[in-house]
Amino acid sequence: MYRTILLLIIVSVCCKNLYSQTDTAKLNSYFNLLEKNQKVMGSVCLYADSVFIYDRATGYADVVKKKKSNVYTQYRIGSISKMFTAVMMLQLIEEKKISLDAKLSQYFPGIKNSSKITIEQLLNHRSGIENFTNEADYTSYMEKPQTPEQLVAIFEKLPSDFEPGSQFSYSNTNYVLLTFIIEKITKSSYAEQLVRRICARAMLADTRVGGKINTNSNEAQSYNFEQGRWAATTETDLSVACGAGNIISTSKDLCLFIAALFEGKLISQAMLGKMKTMRDGYGLGMVQFPFGDRKFYGHTGGIDNFQSMLAYNEADKTAVCITGNGFDYSINEIAIALLSDHYGLPYALPDFEKKADRAFAANSPEGIYGNGKTGMKITVFKEKDQLMAQATGQQAFPLTAISEYEYKFDVAGIRILFMKNEAGDLMQFKLTQGGKDLLFSRE
Repeated sequence: MYRTILLLIIVSVCCKNLYSQTDTAKLNSYFNLLEKNQKVMGSVCLYADSVFIYDRATGYADVVKKKKSNVYTQYRIGSISKMFTAVMMLQLIEEKKISLDAKLSQYFPGIKNSSKITIEQLLNHRSGIENFTNEADYTSYMEKPQTPEQLVAIFEKLPSDFEPGSQFSYSNTNYVLLTFIIEKITKSSYAEQLVRRICARAMLADTRVGGKINTNSNEAQSYNFEQGRWAATTETDLSVACGAGNIISTSKDLCLFIAALFEGKLISQAMLGKMKTMRDGYGLGMVQFPFGDRKFYGHTGGIDNFQSMLAYNEADKTAVCITGNGFDYSINEIAIALLSDHYGLPYALPDFEKKADRAFAANSPEGIYGNGKTGMKITVFKEKDQLMAQATGQQAFPLTAISEYEYKFDVAGIRILFMKNEAGDLMQFKLTQGGKDLLFSRE
């Protein structure tokens, strides 16, 4: 969720129309390799037609205390929380307590353009409200408790990036505001509504609004892999995240949640159809993942160094979920391996004996770049001849060439322009997203 450029990944391989039983032995070998080489700490789950096909945990919930993770370890799921928030809002709409075209000004008139911004535009990130987690001062309070009043005061100072409804720009601000609106309508806390409206209906035993991480209660701390070891990272206070990223859960519970959603246990099929309707790659709290000719719906998440991915295919009632607290490996590759195995498609076990060449030449776009204002770092590298970019602790995403030095990633509306210095070396790039530019310099 926070200080990220991208919360969307695309699972894309050539896929045949066939199904076979999951090869548990091969998947175990795959995750044994990831664990042995300290590539991933987390949990995965495959769930199909009401049956848990495969679940597995790797690594530690607490590295210092040597507490091993298990399939019931709870991870912060970041922006997958937005799916829960969207479902609760759509439930309230079905109960006729609010409407999709209700105006934000009814609840928060001090927000710029609030009289033009609708609930639907908050849900599908077309409000134009600036993403507060991108602001320079965000890091000064992200680890401190914040009241709704404090956050709203921050939001009232944010600019409007564009005319509401005119374009898409991912903004956590939208879903924090939706959290507060849910609480105003129901006259109870978001946490209480989560339990009553979703957890009870979908039979989720290990899902709730998180607080201060307690590894003694089987909650995971997040880590970054640095200099050959796992190092603990920041811990965002979840009063800041709200319904944009405040839920903790397990991969098993998340599979049950998305299955219940598509089975009509949480909202009607008509309302689910609205969630699934994509505009600029985003629905109402939901995105679409292609896997060959199969179509999955769900969301990804990232907060601190937690990463997660949840997706569901209606055609064969298959859910796949990855949650984790430490990644030195692409979550996208893990998703491909899980689904390839499930559908009987070939995939190779990773060979970590071949060391990746990261001695980037100055005249190559590959390298580590930083932005001093935001503190964000982005690594640009090649993966099987595909140029990739990855913000620290977030999912890698592919870059498509527009010209020799300009690249794009259309799903998130990203443009990257590499720039040469006087010696002809590529030492900077300009990242453009949502009408804003950030300059990154090679370290």
